[in-house]
Order: sequence, then structure tokens, then C-alpha cells
Amino acid sequence: MWCPVLTVEFLKLCLRVVSGKVKTFVVLNLLFFGWVFVVVLLMQFLFPPPLYSGWSLMVPEFLVGNWLTMVLGIFAFNLVLSAFVVVTLPGVVFFPLSAAALLYRAVLWGLLLYVTPTWLFLAALPTLVLEGEAYVFAAAAGTVVGVSWIKPKWLHREEGLSRVEAFKKGFEECLRLYVFVAALLFVAAVVETATIMLI
Repeated sequence: MWCPVLTVEFLKLCLRVVSGKVKTFVVLNLLFFGWVFVVVLLMQFLFPPPLYSGWSLMVPEFLVGNWLTMVLGIFAFNLVLSAFVVVTLPGVVFFPLSAAALLYRAVLWGLLLYVTPTWLFLAALPTLVLEGEAYVFAAAAGTVVGVSWIKPKWLHREEGLSRVEAFKKGFEECLRLYVFVAALLFVAAVVETATIMLI
């Protein structure tokens, strides 16, 4: 049975984790969105502008037509593969790898945005911002867990915290951060589906 009081308390705990990692989010946001911008800018100087004879969206055939299937398909793919496997999981093994995966994704996005027509870029901008922020949260989650078992005192600043206890605490914080990852990616999937259907 759903209890509003427990939900509010849980959300407060999630927000407390985010507010305790403000510097991490600022750095990761600057890295990600900054690198997207730098790659697009470099491509403008290094290569001539691409010519367009037409544009088609690459959407799997089985997703086209049914908006609910499309939303759930995009959401599941982005949450499981793009966020967790590609961005968060490497950081759990070694914390700098989440930031490295985020930078790699920024380079790919920059390359894709360079060849995207302006009208399509503007249509996709809300989706890009939502998904990008979700990947920043995913990178923060991986970094938190990775740091927790490598350098427990640096992350939690509590004396006498063993590596196992620090890892458990880091994992709990990771789960709380993933509330925001899931929420952002779900909204992004709805916006992306609406954009695709309108185009």
C-alpha cells in the first residue's frame, strides 16, 4: 500500500544525497556539456559543413507507431544500457571510469550534433538536456560507489568506517541517485517520443 509520508521521506533522503554532492555535479556537468560544445566547435573548424539531401530518424521498426511501446523501449534502453552499463558500472570498478565514459559519450554527442540540421537540433534539444543530465547523475552514482570502497574516509568523512560499510553506504547513495536518473530518462523518453511522432 502506497504511503505518502514514506514517499516524501524517501525523496528527502534522495535530495540530501544530491545536495551533499553539489561540487561533483557541477564538475560533471561542466565536463559533459562543455565537451559536447568543444567537439561541435572543433568539427566546425576542422571539417566543412555537411550537406543535406534529406534526413531520416533511425528508430527500430517494432517501436514505431505505438507511443507507449516507444516510450518504454527508449526508457529501458537508456536506463539499463546507456546509463547503468556504460556510465555507472565502470565507475563502480574504478571511480574515474564513470567520468571517462561520460566524456566519451560527450564526444559522440558532439560528433552527432555537428552533422544534425539546425531545425532537428532545436527539436531534439529538450531531450538532449534531460538525457545529458541523467547521464551526469549516472556518472555521479558510479563515482560515489567507486570512491566508497577505494577511499572510504575521503567520501564519507567518518572515522572508523570499514571498506565494506563504506561500500554499503555508497551503494545506498547510488540507488538514491538512480531515482533521479530514472525520472530524468523517463521524461526524456516521453519528450523524445513526442518529438519523433511530431516530426
